[in-house]
Amino acid sequence: IGAAADLLEPGQHGTTFGGNPVCCAAALAVLTTIASDGLLEHVNLVGKTIATGIEDLGHPLVREVSGAGLHIGIGLTQPVSAAVAVAARDAGFLVNNATPERIRLAPPLVLTEAQAGEFLTALPTILDAAI
Repeated sequence: IGAAADLLEPGQHGTTFGGNPVCCAAALAVLTTIASDGLLEHVNLVGKTIATGIEDLGHPLVREVSGAGLHIGIGLTQPVSAAVAVAARDAGFLVNNATPERIRLAPPLVLTEAQAGEFLTALPTILDAAI
């Protein structure tokens, strides 16, 4: 720890509820479920499906796709992310216009492949509506 240990005096770092046995047991149960249910593998598979699907569209508004798992960014060739977000909402999808030229996708980790497919099917129309 070194010099960092000298930054705090006794009583400055602590909480009433932090690190209690019930919270620790709940956290351990969540981590166990994530591992046993294959959630990380699922997230990586569906995320790759979405990213590849967006790239394969070859839409002129899509400059690049980046991200990890289901946290995906779509770089746009024009500053129309607000219009994309509105068109997506009108089509039943929530996306975030992170910057004028970037859309952020952050769906729930339990998103199914079928739901991802519905988004990919709707995306060309959504993008067309923004330009």
